[in-house]
Amino acid sequence: MRRSVGGYLALELNKGQVVHSDAIAVNSGRNGLRYILQVRKYSKIYVPYYTCDVVLTTIEELGIVYDFYKIDSKLEPIFEWEQIKENEVFLYTNYFGIKDEYVRKLVKQIKKCIIDNAQAFYADPITGIDSFYSPRKFLGVPDGGYVYCDAETTIEDQDVSYERMSHLLKRLEFDAEEGYGDFVENEKYLDNSPLKRMSVITEALIGSADHQSIKNKRINNYNYFYKAFKEVNKIDLPLAIDSVPLVFPLWIDKEVKSTLQSNRCYTATYWSKVLEWTVVDSLEYKLTKEVVYLPIDQNIAIEELKLIINLIK
Repeated sequence: MRRSVGGYLALELNKGQVVHSDAIAVNSGRNGLRYILQVRKYSKIYVPYYTCDVVLTTIEELGIVYDFYKIDSKLEPIFEWEQIKENEVFLYTNYFGIKDEYVRKLVKQIKKCIIDNAQAFYADPITGIDSFYSPRKFLGVPDGGYVYCDAETTIEDQDVSYERMSHLLKRLEFDAEEGYGDFVENEKYLDNSPLKRMSVITEALIGSADHQSIKNKRINNYNYFYKAFKEVNKIDLPLAIDSVPLVFPLWIDKEVKSTLQSNRCYTATYWSKVLEWTVVDSLEYKLTKEVVYLPIDQNIAIEELKLIINLIK
Protein backbone atom coordinates (compact mmCIF):
# COMPACT_ATOMS: atom_id res chain seq x y z
CA MET A 1 0.00 0.00 0.00
CA ARG A 2 1.26 3.50 -0.82
CA ARG A 3 -0.81 4.81 2.09
CA SER A 4 -2.78 3.24 4.90
CA VAL A 5 -6.36 2.22 4.21
CA GLY A 6 -9.19 1.26 6.54
CA GLY A 7 -9.35 2.09 10.23
CA TYR A 8 -10.80 5.41 11.36
CA LEU A 9 -11.71 8.27 9.01
CA ALA A 10 -10.13 11.70 8.55
CA LEU A 11 -11.86 15.07 8.73
CA GLU A 12 -14.15 15.39 5.71
CA LEU A 13 -13.49 18.46 3.59
CA ASN A 14 -15.18 19.24 0.29
CA LYS A 15 -13.26 20.32 -2.78
CA GLY A 16 -14.10 23.98 -3.31
CA GLN A 17 -12.91 26.53 -5.84
CA VAL A 18 -9.18 26.52 -6.57
CA VAL A 19 -7.25 29.68 -5.68
CA HIS A 20 -3.59 30.53 -6.33
CA SER A 21 -3.03 27.24 -8.13
CA ASP A 22 0.06 28.65 -9.89
CA ALA A 23 1.65 29.99 -6.70
CA ILE A 24 4.34 28.46 -4.52
CA ALA A 25 2.54 27.29 -1.35
CA VAL A 26 4.50 28.05 1.84
CA ASN A 27 3.65 28.06 5.54
CA SER A 28 3.10 31.80 6.19
CA GLY A 29 2.89 35.19 4.51
CA ARG A 30 6.04 36.23 6.29
CA ASN A 31 7.89 33.28 4.81
CA GLY A 32 6.49 34.21 1.43
CA LEU A 33 8.42 37.47 1.73
CA ARG A 34 11.43 35.55 3.03
CA TYR A 35 11.33 33.28 -0.04
CA ILE A 36 11.39 36.26 -2.43
CA LEU A 37 14.21 38.05 -0.63
CA GLN A 38 16.33 34.90 -0.36
CA VAL A 39 16.13 34.01 -4.05
CA ARG A 40 16.45 37.57 -5.35
CA LYS A 41 19.34 38.55 -3.04
CA TYR A 42 18.52 42.27 -3.01
CA SER A 43 21.01 44.57 -1.29
CA LYS A 44 18.39 47.12 -0.23
CA ILE A 45 14.61 47.39 0.05
CA TYR A 46 12.33 50.42 0.39
CA VAL A 47 9.41 49.81 2.76
CA PRO A 48 6.51 51.97 3.94
CA TYR A 49 6.51 53.36 7.47
CA TYR A 50 2.98 52.03 7.63
CA THR A 51 3.71 48.32 7.67
CA CYS A 52 3.74 45.29 9.94
CA ASP A 53 6.83 44.87 12.13
CA VAL A 54 7.05 41.26 10.90
CA VAL A 55 8.09 42.68 7.51
CA LEU A 56 10.94 44.60 9.14
CA THR A 57 11.97 41.62 11.26
CA THR A 58 12.20 39.39 8.18
CA ILE A 59 14.29 41.95 6.33
CA GLU A 60 16.61 42.42 9.31
CA GLU A 61 17.04 38.68 9.80
CA LEU A 62 18.30 38.42 6.23
CA GLY A 63 20.71 41.33 6.75
CA ILE A 64 19.17 43.50 4.04
CA VAL A 65 19.47 47.30 4.27
CA TYR A 66 16.14 49.15 4.21
CA ASP A 67 14.78 52.70 4.02
CA PHE A 68 11.30 53.87 4.97
CA TYR A 69 9.00 55.90 2.73
CA LYS A 70 5.77 57.78 3.46
CA ILE A 71 2.30 57.34 1.99
CA ASP A 72 -0.50 59.83 1.27
CA SER A 73 -4.16 59.83 2.27
CA LYS A 74 -4.96 57.46 -0.60
CA LEU A 75 -2.44 55.00 0.92
CA GLU A 76 -0.13 55.51 -2.05
CA PRO A 77 3.65 56.13 -1.95
CA ILE A 78 5.33 59.50 -1.68
CA PHE A 79 8.54 58.50 -3.42
CA GLU A 80 11.07 59.42 -6.10
CA TRP A 81 11.42 56.34 -8.28
CA GLU A 82 14.79 57.27 -9.70
CA GLN A 83 16.49 56.73 -6.33
CA ILE A 84 16.09 52.95 -6.70
CA LYS A 85 19.48 51.61 -7.76
CA GLU A 86 20.70 48.33 -9.21
CA ASN A 87 19.88 45.34 -6.99
CA GLU A 88 17.43 47.39 -4.90
CA VAL A 89 13.68 46.82 -4.68
CA PHE A 90 10.51 48.69 -3.70
CA LEU A 91 7.89 47.01 -1.50
CA TYR A 92 4.30 48.21 -1.65
CA THR A 93 1.48 47.00 0.59
CA ASN A 94 -1.93 46.39 -0.97
CA TYR A 95 -3.58 47.96 2.07
CA PHE A 96 -6.67 46.17 3.36
CA GLY A 97 -7.19 44.53 -0.03
CA ILE A 98 -8.48 47.76 -1.55
CA LYS A 99 -5.51 48.99 -3.60
CA ASP A 100 -5.62 46.49 -6.49
CA GLU A 101 -6.27 49.22 -9.04
CA TYR A 102 -3.31 51.26 -7.82
CA VAL A 103 -1.04 48.20 -7.84
CA ARG A 104 -1.73 47.76 -11.56
CA LYS A 105 -0.67 51.38 -12.13
CA LEU A 106 2.37 51.07 -9.91
CA VAL A 107 3.92 48.12 -11.74
CA LYS A 108 3.79 50.09 -14.97
CA GLN A 109 5.99 52.74 -13.34
CA ILE A 110 8.44 50.37 -11.70
CA LYS A 111 9.25 46.75 -12.40
CA LYS A 112 11.63 46.21 -9.49
CA CYS A 113 8.99 45.84 -6.81
CA ILE A 114 7.40 43.37 -4.43
CA ILE A 115 3.66 43.52 -3.77
CA ASP A 116 2.67 42.68 -0.21
CA ASN A 117 -0.74 41.06 -0.71
CA ALA A 118 -0.94 39.74 2.86
CA GLN A 119 -4.10 41.85 3.27
CA ALA A 120 -5.37 41.14 -0.24
CA PHE A 121 -5.83 37.38 -0.50
CA TYR A 122 -8.03 37.55 -3.60
CA ALA A 123 -5.95 40.09 -5.54
CA ASP A 124 -4.83 38.75 -8.90
CA PRO A 125 -1.08 38.19 -9.31
CA ILE A 126 0.67 40.24 -11.99
CA THR A 127 2.92 38.43 -14.44
CA GLY A 128 6.58 39.19 -13.79
CA ILE A 129 5.96 40.88 -10.43
CA ASP A 130 6.87 39.15 -7.16
CA SER A 131 4.10 39.04 -4.54
CA PHE A 132 3.08 37.14 -1.43
CA TYR A 133 -0.22 36.34 0.30
CA SER A 134 -1.48 35.32 3.76
CA PRO A 135 -4.68 33.22 3.65
CA ARG A 136 -5.33 33.13 7.40
CA LYS A 137 -6.36 36.79 7.38
CA PHE A 138 -9.32 35.86 5.18
CA LEU A 139 -9.98 32.21 6.01
CA GLY A 140 -10.17 29.96 9.05
CA VAL A 141 -6.79 28.28 8.60
CA PRO A 142 -3.90 27.87 11.06
CA ASP A 143 -1.13 29.10 8.77
CA GLY A 144 -0.12 29.22 5.13
CA GLY A 145 1.14 31.60 2.49
CA TYR A 146 1.44 31.90 -1.27
CA VAL A 147 4.31 33.29 -3.32
CA TYR A 148 4.49 34.37 -6.95
CA CYS A 149 8.13 34.48 -7.99
CA ASP A 150 9.74 33.09 -11.14
CA ALA A 151 13.04 32.41 -9.37
CA GLU A 152 12.58 29.00 -7.82
CA THR A 153 14.37 27.20 -5.02
CA THR A 154 13.80 23.93 -3.20
CA ILE A 155 11.89 23.96 0.09
CA GLU A 156 12.87 20.75 1.83
CA ASP A 157 10.39 20.50 4.70
CA GLN A 158 6.60 20.59 4.87
CA ASP A 159 4.85 22.18 7.82
CA VAL A 160 2.45 20.25 10.06
CA SER A 161 -0.56 22.07 11.50
CA TYR A 162 -2.69 19.62 13.47
CA GLU A 163 -1.39 20.77 16.87
CA ARG A 164 -2.28 24.39 16.11
CA MET A 165 -5.95 24.03 15.23
CA SER A 166 -7.46 24.57 18.68
CA HIS A 167 -8.35 28.25 18.22
CA LEU A 168 -10.17 27.43 14.98
CA LEU A 169 -12.11 24.58 16.55
CA LYS A 170 -12.99 26.61 19.65
CA ARG A 171 -14.14 29.51 17.45
CA LEU A 172 -16.47 27.08 15.70
CA GLU A 173 -18.00 25.61 18.85
CA PHE A 174 -17.82 28.62 21.19
CA ASP A 175 -17.02 32.31 20.67
CA ALA A 176 -13.88 34.32 19.92
CA GLU A 177 -12.96 34.80 23.58
CA GLU A 178 -12.62 31.06 24.25
CA GLY A 179 -9.88 30.49 21.72
CA TYR A 180 -8.08 33.84 21.84
CA GLY A 181 -5.19 32.57 23.96
CA ASP A 182 -4.64 29.70 21.55
CA PHE A 183 -4.77 32.15 18.65
CA VAL A 184 -2.05 34.31 20.25
CA GLU A 185 0.16 31.26 20.80
CA ASN A 186 -0.24 30.26 17.16
CA GLU A 187 0.72 33.76 16.03
CA LYS A 188 3.88 33.57 18.16
CA TYR A 189 4.75 30.25 16.58
CA LEU A 190 4.33 31.65 13.07
CA ASP A 191 6.51 34.65 13.89
CA ASN A 192 9.41 32.28 14.50
CA SER A 193 8.69 29.43 12.10
CA PRO A 194 11.25 28.68 9.38
CA LEU A 195 10.32 28.58 5.71
CA LYS A 196 8.48 25.36 4.90
CA ARG A 197 5.94 24.12 2.39
CA MET A 198 2.27 24.61 3.23
CA SER A 199 0.79 21.89 5.43
CA VAL A 200 -1.64 19.29 4.10
CA ILE A 201 -4.33 20.52 6.52
CA THR A 202 -4.06 24.16 5.46
CA GLU A 203 -4.07 23.27 1.78
CA ALA A 204 -7.18 21.13 2.26
CA LEU A 205 -8.98 23.82 4.28
CA ILE A 206 -8.29 26.48 1.67
CA GLY A 207 -9.45 24.10 -1.06
CA SER A 208 -12.73 23.46 0.77
CA ALA A 209 -13.76 27.11 1.13
CA ASP A 210 -16.56 28.69 -0.91
CA HIS A 211 -14.39 31.50 -2.20
CA GLN A 212 -16.99 33.19 -4.38
CA SER A 213 -19.38 33.45 -1.45
CA ILE A 214 -16.59 34.84 0.76
CA LYS A 215 -15.73 37.48 -1.84
CA ASN A 216 -19.33 38.56 -2.26
CA LYS A 217 -19.95 38.84 1.47
CA ARG A 218 -16.84 40.90 2.15
CA ILE A 219 -17.56 43.25 -0.75
CA ASN A 220 -21.18 43.75 0.31
CA ASN A 221 -20.22 44.36 3.95
CA TYR A 222 -17.56 46.91 2.99
CA ASN A 223 -19.95 48.81 0.72
CA TYR A 224 -22.60 48.79 3.43
CA PHE A 225 -20.24 50.51 5.86
CA TYR A 226 -18.97 52.85 3.14
CA LYS A 227 -22.47 54.11 2.45
CA ALA A 228 -23.30 54.43 6.15
CA PHE A 229 -20.18 56.45 7.04
CA LYS A 230 -19.46 58.30 3.79
CA GLU A 231 -20.39 61.73 5.17
CA VAL A 232 -18.30 61.48 8.33
CA ASN A 233 -15.34 59.29 7.41
CA LYS A 234 -12.10 61.30 7.10
CA ILE A 235 -10.52 58.65 4.89
CA ASP A 236 -12.36 58.09 1.62
CA LEU A 237 -11.49 54.71 0.11
CA PRO A 238 -14.22 53.51 -2.25
CA LEU A 239 -13.95 49.90 -3.26
CA ALA A 240 -12.82 49.12 -6.80
CA ILE A 241 -15.01 46.70 -8.68
CA ASP A 242 -12.61 43.74 -8.46
CA SER A 243 -11.17 44.28 -4.96
CA VAL A 244 -12.00 42.03 -2.02
CA PRO A 245 -11.37 43.89 1.26
CA LEU A 246 -10.00 42.72 4.58
CA VAL A 247 -11.54 45.38 6.85
CA PHE A 248 -13.29 48.76 6.62
CA PRO A 249 -11.15 51.76 7.72
CA LEU A 250 -13.18 54.30 9.73
CA TRP A 251 -11.62 57.60 10.79
CA ILE A 252 -13.91 59.88 12.77
CA ASP A 253 -13.52 62.40 15.61
CA LYS A 254 -14.83 60.01 18.21
CA GLU A 255 -13.35 57.22 20.31
CA VAL A 256 -15.39 54.13 19.48
CA LYS A 257 -12.98 51.21 19.83
CA SER A 258 -13.63 50.68 23.55
CA THR A 259 -17.40 50.84 23.00
CA LEU A 260 -17.18 48.24 20.27
CA GLN A 261 -14.96 45.98 22.35
CA SER A 262 -17.27 46.16 25.37
CA ASN A 263 -20.02 45.00 23.03
CA ARG A 264 -17.83 42.10 21.84
CA CYS A 265 -16.97 43.60 18.46
CA TYR A 266 -13.19 43.22 18.12
CA THR A 267 -11.08 45.39 15.84
CA ALA A 268 -7.44 44.92 14.87
CA THR A 269 -4.67 47.53 15.22
CA TYR A 270 -2.49 48.11 12.13
CA TRP A 271 0.30 48.32 13.35
CA SER A 272 1.44 49.28 16.89
CA LYS A 273 5.17 49.43 16.04
CA VAL A 274 4.42 52.26 13.59
CA LEU A 275 3.95 54.52 16.63
CA GLU A 276 7.64 54.00 17.46
CA TRP A 277 8.88 54.63 13.90
CA THR A 278 6.93 57.83 13.21
CA VAL A 279 6.17 61.24 14.73
CA VAL A 280 2.81 62.12 16.26
CA ASP A 281 1.61 64.42 13.48
CA SER A 282 2.44 62.01 10.64
CA LEU A 283 -0.31 60.34 8.63
CA GLU A 284 1.09 56.90 9.45
CA TYR A 285 0.90 57.61 13.19
CA LYS A 286 -2.70 58.74 12.86
CA LEU A 287 -3.67 55.73 10.74
CA THR A 288 -2.42 53.54 13.57
CA LYS A 289 -3.74 55.56 16.49
CA GLU A 290 -7.00 57.05 15.26
CA VAL A 291 -8.45 54.80 12.56
CA VAL A 292 -10.74 51.94 13.60
CA TYR A 293 -10.69 48.94 11.28
CA LEU A 294 -14.18 47.49 11.35
CA PRO A 295 -14.61 43.74 10.72
CA ILE A 296 -16.41 42.82 7.50
CA ASP A 297 -15.66 39.10 7.29
CA GLN A 298 -17.94 36.53 5.72
CA ASN A 299 -19.40 35.43 9.06
CA ILE A 300 -20.92 38.84 9.87
CA ALA A 301 -24.64 39.20 9.21
CA ILE A 302 -26.42 42.37 8.10
CA GLU A 303 -28.07 42.68 11.51
CA GLU A 304 -24.62 42.81 13.11
CA LEU A 305 -23.48 45.50 10.68
CA LYS A 306 -26.49 47.58 11.69
CA LEU A 307 -25.67 47.09 15.36
CA ILE A 308 -22.07 48.22 14.82
CA ILE A 309 -23.29 51.33 13.01
CA ASN A 310 -25.73 52.15 15.83
CA LEU A 311 -23.00 51.69 18.46
CA ILE A 312 -20.73 54.10 16.60
CA LYS A 313 -23.35 56.71 15.85
